[in-house]
Amino acid sequence: MEPYVPYNANCRAGHLVVSIGRLRDACLLLAGERPYREYPADWVIYHLQQMGFEIVDLKHYPINYGHNWLTGQMEMCRQRVNTFVDRQLAMSMLEHINQLEQQALLCIAQQGSLKHGADYVISAKLA
Repeated sequence: MEPYVPYNANCRAGHLVVSIGRLRDACLLLAGERPYREYPADWVIYHLQQMGFEIVDLKHYPINYGHNWLTGQMEMCRQRVNTFVDRQLAMSMLEHINQLEQQALLCIAQQGSLKHGADYVISAKLA
């Protein structure tokens, strides 16, 4: 998957996906956990080539984030908020989670999904 959290988006759905990713990361960090990061295809290709691989093919597949993805992300955030020591911060964060979830649900209802970013597959062989 191409990274999406550290970048800005140029459409409503993309902005929501980026905001949800940032919220997820904030909840994980405030709960004392560490978010994972995606590796950009360019980075993976560079390192494969440095290890002696030849890139055979690269394909990108658009991502359509739906209701199940949204529900999973929001539920994970709510679970982590329950572990916050600062209860005032937890209550504010829960309010933000609920507001962002409603915005994303509305966008999914209007557009069918949150269309943003891409997964990728890289085929490589030893050179």
